[in-house]
Amino acid sequence: MSPLFGAAFLWLVAAILWWSGWREESTDDLPGWAVGLFLAIWPLAWLGKVPLTGSLSVNGASVWTLFSIALVSWRLPAARGWTAVCGGLLIGSVAVLAGKLAYIPSGFAPAGSSWAIAALIGWLAALLLRTASEQALAVTVCLFLIAVAHAFARAQSAELPVAVPDEGLLAWWIALFCARLWTAFVKTAGEWVRKGAVKTGGR
Repeated sequence: MSPLFGAAFLWLVAAILWWSGWREESTDDLPGWAVGLFLAIWPLAWLGKVPLTGSLSVNGASVWTLFSIALVSWRLPAARGWTAVCGGLLIGSVAVLAGKLAYIPSGFAPAGSSWAIAALIGWLAALLLRTASEQALAVTVCLFLIAVAHAFARAQSAELPVAVPDEGLLAWWIALFCARLWTAFVKTAGEWVRKGAVKTGGR
């Protein structure tokens, strides 16, 4: 499956979960109407291309996602926004190292390594940051850092493989899904532990 269609599949899963009632667990501090608007416009943007140069263009969903994250970062308090940015830079450094190790010693990344790294990014974002806004911003900063690092490495060595178009869009969805699932898991586990402690203490 191409990264573009993989991203569309994950958008479909997110939309089904959203409109089937998994809202409180998925949004935290985000307004419900804002998430609904993002999900509603995303497939329309996915159908289009945004030209950057005469021969280079990006999928419209990538532009819409970046625009939405910019709005999210704008509404965050300054301290939380900078914390998310720093978290994204830290996670990006770990992800760059993990991606580098994936090419050693054979020089080729094993199948599925990009998916595993995206999942690692989401898990680290959930460990470092609590809310959906902070995690989404950190994931975006992280993936941007990875793209810049890969472009710089490609300029130094032509042996590195060319980045797959729209792979960053798929990685964004995978990372965000992992971050929110881990956050929901920790929250649910904490509630179970508290309920168990109350029952044990009442006996």
